[in-house]
Amino acid sequence: MGEPNNALAVYMNRSDRIRSVLEYYIGEKLPQDWQCEEIRGFYTIRNTKGKLSFRQRDFLANVSMGGMHFKLALENQDSVNLIYPWRLMELDCLAYGREIEEIQERNIHAGESYRQGDDFKYHYKREDRIEPILDLTLYGGKEKWKSPLGLRELMTDMRMLPRKMTRLVGDYRVNLIPMRAIPESELQKMDSDLKYVLGFMKHTSSRKRYEKYIRENRNFFTRIPRSAVDVIDACTNIKDIRESLKYTLNEENGEEEGDMCKALDDIKKHAEKKGERKGERRGNQRTNKLIQVLLTEGRQEDLLRSATDSLFQQQLFQKYHI
Repeated sequence: MGEPNNALAVYMNRSDRIRSVLEYYIGEKLPQDWQCEEIRGFYTIRNTKGKLSFRQRDFLANVSMGGMHFKLALENQDSVNLIYPWRLMELDCLAYGREIEEIQERNIHAGESYRQGDDFKYHYKREDRIEPILDLTLYGGKEKWKSPLGLRELMTDMRMLPRKMTRLVGDYRVNLIPMRAIPESELQKMDSDLKYVLGFMKHTSSRKRYEKYIRENRNFFTRIPRSAVDVIDACTNIKDIRESLKYTLNEENGEEEGDMCKALDDIKKHAEKKGERKGERRGNQRTNKLIQVLLTEGRQEDLLRSATDSLFQQQLFQKYHI
């Protein structure tokens, strides 16, 4: 995982933000009994050399709503990945495999007796069920992701096969949300601060545009969570703003918060002072050079006049090209 992926993984680890992207994707509000609790999405495997390796999900949670229980998996991508459908399928296979193993272990430890129709060899009963995994990929890259969005797009051309034979080939689809392409009207419907983070990312074509956006939404940006700053910085590179921010702890939600509006003001003041100091140094250098010229030419009277007459001093500057 790169820096943008890491930043987005930390930022999205909050129920209201996850709810926002889900509601955008399905086009309707989730039930009020929605509950989302993160679980461990870390899987150990053996590579082709027999050595232990691992796969890790960006976010995996147990979700309940409307009496239904399922798992929600979010993956963060900041660039187009040409083998992504296979990677996603592998992660889901590992998750489903773990669910089956947990059912098998539970049946073994409980000393379950198996009836006709049960699979006693694999310690699995006919009524045993695994929870479905709902996959959603959050794509924050600038390049448009056209393909691949399915496992079949990685395969050779199958048009020469009889139609019924192509049905034997499995597929695995990617449910992708291009985060930068969400319309402003849809962002405004979101009930979390995700709308401001994505709104900022849509205004990064120039500094003038995103500074204006910050000022217009000062209610959020004067108390922006540090995790949101990390996402914005990783995706848009606002180094000077990030370095000017100071954070305080919000004890209500446990997140550190900073004031971006104040950071912009501080940057502006620093630039103005730097410009004033530069102007003073330049003025002093010009004056010193003028004094040296006049002294060299023995023109002490002109030197005295220039000290009291600003117009004459300017004329001397122009004459000697200082």
